[in-house]
Order: sequence, then structure tokens, then C-alpha cells
Amino acid sequence: MSPSPPGGRDRVRHGIVAAAMLALFVIALGVFLLPFAFPTPPPIVTRFQATQLFSPDADGRRDVARVNIRLHEPSEVTIEIQREGEHVAWILEDAPRPRGFFSEAWDGRDDRGLPVPDGTYAIRLSARSGKKEFNKPRKIVVDTTAPRPASLTVASATLSEPGRGECRLELVSRDPASVVLQARAPGATTPVRRLGARPVRAEGTVRWLWDGRNSAGKPVPPGLYVIEAALSDAARNRVERVRTCWVGRLAGEADPPRPAPRDRVGVRLRRTDGTPVPSTTPISLVLRRRTGVPGVTLDDPLGAQVGPGARGQAGSTTVMIPAGVNPAALWLVASTRDGQGVALIDLRAG
Repeated sequence: MSPSPPGGRDRVRHGIVAAAMLALFVIALGVFLLPFAFPTPPPIVTRFQATQLFSPDADGRRDVARVNIRLHEPSEVTIEIQREGEHVAWILEDAPRPRGFFSEAWDGRDDRGLPVPDGTYAIRLSARSGKKEFNKPRKIVVDTTAPRPASLTVASATLSEPGRGECRLELVSRDPASVVLQARAPGATTPVRRLGARPVRAEGTVRWLWDGRNSAGKPVPPGLYVIEAALSDAARNRVERVRTCWVGRLAGEADPPRPAPRDRVGVRLRRTDGTPVPSTTPISLVLRRRTGVPGVTLDDPLGAQVGPGARGQAGSTTVMIPAGVNPAALWLVASTRDGQGVALIDLRAG
């Protein structure tokens, strides 16, 4: 038999290569189409969401944690609260649930009904349907501790050195927080001015120089105002601190300083920013019992009037301190005739 011609051998070789390529294509197509022909069934649980941070302290803010679940098929469901792998509470235990969405709540208590301590916990979800099972945890943090204010001071400009602001607030927070500041009249619920919310870091300081104007930019009437500072954290734990401030727009010193009983006393007045008040400005002077100190006590600082008052020019008007009355127990109150400025003069100063 004579050997095959060269052309025949090439055709055989090309046929083998073509067959191999076709086989590879068929295999690749099969790998691609196999998942569509035999799709992987979805898991029992197609949704598992849980609150990450809450504060079960019965204050009406983030008191309950929610667990939201969607089942692809009816299952027996267990929801367990654990801490460091140890059991704390059951929310559900082998409870049958139908296909679909449902939600459960945890009130932050253990199986004995006692509040759990602050810390990090695990919400572990287990579901079983026939031979299929689902088991997965979610982290949750219990935080019922409010941020800690380190200090809060409020200085009334009428009793302070000249400068900006009728009320000069400084707040120091030990913990990171969000702070809201507001001023309101005593007994009122609606603030006349509000600042915040603004963040403050741990050991950070927030300052507010309130100019004695309301939210519309108009001057508020002179008098005592309540200054509130509220700190809150991500879990909505909240703490408040309250001080008072006197909005007067006038300040000054007694003349003479540190008067004695039976002395006649006048004033040297200035604006709280340091601007001198002309000596010819019409004013009223009166002595009042000292029943509080703005920024120190929450009470109205002005008690009953002591002795007769006087009217006249700022540079010449005086009142007499009655015999037997300790001047340290009195305020000397200087008011402009138009009522737009009221200074509290400390007779102990000077």
C-alpha cells in the first residue's frame, strides 16, 4: 500500500483540532448553563437585620432593639442573646414561623427579667427547615450611660469684666457627645435662643457667647434667663445641666465701693462691652435683697426692695443703705428709664 499523500495528512490533522475545539466549546457551554439548569436553592433566611446600638433605660429613646427576618420557607426559628458565648436570653426558641417577613423585639433584659449591663452582645439567629439550617450572629451594643459633663459655667456680663456676650457659657464634656444649648425665660418651655446640635469630643470644650437676642435677632427684655446644656450620645442617652444668667446690657461699680450702713451710694455705669455710659443718662436706683446669684443659684436673684429708691442722672443719683442692714446682703440695681438696661451691682466688690 502506498503512503497517504501530504494533503491527506493535513486534512486529518485539521479535523482532529476542530473536533477538540468543538469539545472544549461544548464543555464550557455546559459549565455556563449548568447553574441555570440546576439553580442553587436560596437559603432559609433571605434577610436578617438587627439593631446595632440601643439604650433600654425607659426614657422613650431607643429603648427596644428590633430583629427583622425574612424566611424563604416555613421554619423553626431560634433567636438567642449571648455575651462572650454565654446564654443571656431567649427571644424565640424553636418557634414555628411561616414563609415571609416578621420582626421581634428585645427589651434589654435577661431570662429573669433583669436589665443586662452595658456592653457588646450577640443576637444569634438559627432557623431549620427539614434538613436545611441557617445559623448566624449579629453584634448589638447596650449603652444606657449618658455622656458626662465635666463642668458648666455661665457668667453674666453684668457681673463680669467687659467683653462680648451677655451670657458667657463654657461646657467641658468628659465623653464624646452632641450638645444643644438654649436660653429661655423662667417658667417658659419655648427657648428664646437655641444653639446646636454640635459635636464635642472627649474632654472637649464648647463655648457660647449669647448676645441677649432671640432667634429673630431682637433684644430680649432684661432679666433672668435659664441656660440649658443637653448632652446626648449615639444611643440617645441624654443628660442636662442648667444654670441662670442675667441679661442686663449694663454693668458698673458702686461709688463708693464696699459701702457701709447709712452710706449714700451711687454707681459708675458702663455697657457690658466696656462702652462708658454718659453721666447724664437718666436712671433709676434701688436696693433689693440678694436672694440668689445668676450662674450660681437657680433662684430669682432679686428679693424685696430695701428703703426708698431714687431717680436722676447716672453720675449723681444715690440711695442710702438703711441702718442695721448688711450691704453684702443687697443688690444695687441700676435701670435705664427706657427699661432696656438693668445692671446688678455687687456691693461686696471693689
